[in-house]
Amino acid sequence: MVGEETPLTGNTVKISDAASSMSGKVGITIAAVQVIFAVFLSLFFSYADVGEYTTEKYIIFRDIMVMLLLGFGYLMTFLHLYGLGAVGLTILLTVVNMQCNIMVEGLLTSDFQISMDSLINAEFSAATLLISFGALIGRATPFQMCVLAIAESVFYAMNKVIIVFGVIGAEDVGGTLTIHMFGAFFGLAAAKALGSQQKEATNNEASRVSDVVAFIGTTLLWVYWPSFVGATESGSEVNEMHCLVNTILALLGSTGAAFFMSQHLSGGKFDPVHIQNSTLAGGVAIGASARLAIGPGAAFIVGLVAGTISVLGYHHSSPYLETAFGIYDTCGVGNLHGYPSVIGGLASILFVAIDSDAEFLTYGYGTQSAIQLIAVVATFVMAKTSGFISGKLILNNVGKHADYDDNVWWVV
Repeated sequence: MVGEETPLTGNTVKISDAASSMSGKVGITIAAVQVIFAVFLSLFFSYADVGEYTTEKYIIFRDIMVMLLLGFGYLMTFLHLYGLGAVGLTILLTVVNMQCNIMVEGLLTSDFQISMDSLINAEFSAATLLISFGALIGRATPFQMCVLAIAESVFYAMNKVIIVFGVIGAEDVGGTLTIHMFGAFFGLAAAKALGSQQKEATNNEASRVSDVVAFIGTTLLWVYWPSFVGATESGSEVNEMHCLVNTILALLGSTGAAFFMSQHLSGGKFDPVHIQNSTLAGGVAIGASARLAIGPGAAFIVGLVAGTISVLGYHHSSPYLETAFGIYDTCGVGNLHGYPSVIGGLASILFVAIDSDAEFLTYGYGTQSAIQLIAVVATFVMAKTSGFISGKLILNNVGKHADYDDNVWWVV
């Protein structure tokens, strides 16, 4: 109840005090973004030409928004006392980040037209933030996450527009590097900056009900993931077909691998955490190569490898990161997005050579493969550096309130 002492430790503050201490800051931050966005839209932006609009693009926008608000939101409801925070803050952070991204990418590209393409690009930015949010959810305050949403919109756009697609010229149609790798390692670096869990007890637990609700997020993400990967390719039937078919095959592979590995490592039973997350790893890994003609078998194998690595990460890597490095990755984004994105990025080195004649590639045989490796390294470094700096500056005072508890920030 509001005003009660949290039951975790004797050193924690009253729930009502925790929320009131942040109310002014979070309110000002939200209001400031709205005012600045309104000014930018009024002074600098205009509608794109009507010929740019198609109903298919709106459907893609809608599919991705389902992934963001329902897929990501409900996937994180496995925290049995943080369901409101998982779904509610997902809505807030998505909106704030999309608004900031539209402004930032407009400035970086000198394109000040509001189109379905610019709105879809803003969704990609929000997806990157929500991946990072998964590493910090329940520990960072709403105010801190709002500020981080603003900061990450800048660093994400710089990495995508200037580095990966600009200076380097890499192939990454489905965001394996620019979205999943950047979001995961930005979040992990911020989690490192946030520090290890200091409380004697924690609410970081799941219940049977919360696990079932989280599966809703998994199924929604699974169904709509092909639309996410092929979002920019609606103008080319061949490219769109490759994106959709390769993504579906990769998801089939990661799902089979996740179920096999989960029961293999869990004494014959299935671990909900593995199935909720690792089944999706194929969609993460295939993104960099999705529109290439790599062959159905290759796409499926990418999914198998990604699903396997993802489950192994949850089983071995997460506990190790906590004990050895003090990195508390709440949702295991390193296992779902981080490791599979590395697999996908490295696989793209081979796949761009297999389909080296593809007209959309920036470079020819051999050179494009080297470019893919450079993009992997550059994105990793950019994500880790910007994530750690942002974390140090923004997440410098976690507070003594109860973690993973809706009572702290919501009227319940």
